[in-house]
Amino acid sequence: MFHNMDLKSLSELELDVYNYIISHPKQVQQLTIRQLASEAHVSTTTISRFCQKMNLSGFSELKYVIRDELHAEQHVYPSYDISTPLTDFFTKVSRDEFDQKIDQCVKMIQQAKLVVFVGIGSSGSLGDYGARFLANAGAFALSIKDPFQPSLRNDTDLSETLFIVLSVSGMTKEIIMRSGEYKQNGAKIVAITNHEYSPITTLADLTISYYMPERNAGDHVNMTTQVPVVYLLETMANRFAESRSAAQ
Repeated sequence: MFHNMDLKSLSELELDVYNYIISHPKQVQQLTIRQLASEAHVSTTTISRFCQKMNLSGFSELKYVIRDELHAEQHVYPSYDISTPLTDFFTKVSRDEFDQKIDQCVKMIQQAKLVVFVGIGSSGSLGDYGARFLANAGAFALSIKDPFQPSLRNDTDLSETLFIVLSVSGMTKEIIMRSGEYKQNGAKIVAITNHEYSPITTLADLTISYYMPERNAGDHVNMTTQVPVVYLLETMANRFAESRSAAQ
């Protein structure tokens, strides 16, 4: 969809429209322009500008393009090609706003005495990887795969602890509940999630979102690519290591 387009020509908000459309093409067909604006958290003016940059006459033609694309896909063997969304992601990380968020996270790591990665399932495995990578860079870091262990006392002082919470959906109840407890005990929280407006972001001091189309195998198995998370974890660790070297 939208082949051979120049993503660098899109503003941050227009990229949000683009990412929503490629993630929810069937739903967009049923929406009005106002409904799409609400779902993508942008204005109708932003959607109109997006259509212009796609060389479309307006929102109606956009829906026709989506319909034709979906019709063509029905005759092709379905596959999960992450090359396009990954290209979009790496285009986005080249922007100053995204770069500033990574630098802000590095500063929070520098200020913390302990960095704890928290996640469940594949996010837990990435938490292990992130903690090991950051520890190799010189930080005191560890990971928690079970958010209920270790148990947390109400008087535990976490004011010098940074929790980096990994969650694709940003809606995992156990993660949200424990993050709230961390916050109440004085901790700083960085949320790395696929959804900028998910519940976990309301608890976070900093949110870094990567906007990948979700893929599910069955009702409870999320197969969304985690390549962007690996990139973010390694970039943060490398910048932290560089800051330590510069300070010596």
